[in-house]
Amino acid sequence: MTYSTQAPGDKQTHNQRQADIFNRKTEVFTAPLPEEIKQRLARIVDAVPDLGPDSRIMDVGSGTGCLIPFFRDRGVQDILAVDLSANMLAKAEESYGSSSTTGNEPGVRTWVGDVESVPAFQAPFDAAFFNAVFGNVFDQREALLRASLLLIPGGHIVISHPLGKTWHEQFKAASPEEIPLPLPDGAMLQDLCRDLPLRVRQLVEEQDLYMALLQVPPAYLLSAPIMLEGRVVEGFGRGSTQMGVPTANIEPGPLKDKLEGLPLGVYFGWAQLDAGQDEPEQDLQVHKMAMNVGRRPSIEDGTDMTVEVHILHTFQTFNFRGKHLRVIGTGYIRPEVRFCRFQELIARIKTDLGVSKAQLDMPEHIRFKEHRLFHRG
Repeated sequence: MTYSTQAPGDKQTHNQRQADIFNRKTEVFTAPLPEEIKQRLARIVDAVPDLGPDSRIMDVGSGTGCLIPFFRDRGVQDILAVDLSANMLAKAEESYGSSSTTGNEPGVRTWVGDVESVPAFQAPFDAAFFNAVFGNVFDQREALLRASLLLIPGGHIVISHPLGKTWHEQFKAASPEEIPLPLPDGAMLQDLCRDLPLRVRQLVEEQDLYMALLQVPPAYLLSAPIMLEGRVVEGFGRGSTQMGVPTANIEPGPLKDKLEGLPLGVYFGWAQLDAGQDEPEQDLQVHKMAMNVGRRPSIEDGTDMTVEVHILHTFQTFNFRGKHLRVIGTGYIRPEVRFCRFQELIARIKTDLGVSKAQLDMPEHIRFKEHRLFHRG
């Protein structure tokens, strides 16, 4: 990174300080907005295409809800307002009402906390907005990662400020505790998204408006497929014994050149095991797979590079050691994440497998099943 994406200190202290600051400032944000600000807020919401009555929005740092009228102008009915300030969200509820916490009814729901605390049951969302708040979060990369995991494939993230980057930098210099982080320029955005499932679609840096539009690729499709093959080596046994996820580990050494510079994380695509002619024909076919390329940060001995492939097929035997495996990665779900609890890791792996299985039914991915890598001779 060319700049720090994380505020000084620890997250709990930072979040409490932000909550205290904006709880005290609540009345300031209830004043009527100038017309020129309203026009910029409308432009920010309009940056996301195809918003309508069926869209679900997460408004991070919603405050008293300044974007909500503009979501409603687009026909959006289902909105989750997220903020660390309970007082701010209480004002939003007074102005716009509230629906059930679980989201069974369209309307405005509220969540007191940061984006990292938003539970999966609130998702999925079509878009997430960080308006006038991205400089206030504790960790910008982590905020984008957690938001991206709550979006549908093809969903958008908007980072914006209706007073512009110059105003933001001046306020940041005067009040670093309130705004500890900058609004990222183009190079910074590319750095932030380098290993995230996000692409930069638009960046506006006008005198009175900052706006960045990011997108989770439709179907999580990679810009170019990843082709790997090699000998299956013995893994750590955790896939089948601890996680219920049997894996085939490709020997990483010979793949060094192909893995260099590759984002570490969870991919999906297709795999074919060269199990020998004596194996059942079905076991020799091309099957769906999910693949982790990385260092297993949630595992104690996670230091060496591994290529762990879970083939979504029930084989006659799970003893793949010594056999040859060919894979094509066509989609990318997320970078490696350190989970504090093993149960959280298991739950996320199961989610990744479910996403992989579903997305591989999409035409963008199915076509790679017939790739020549799998049909030599």
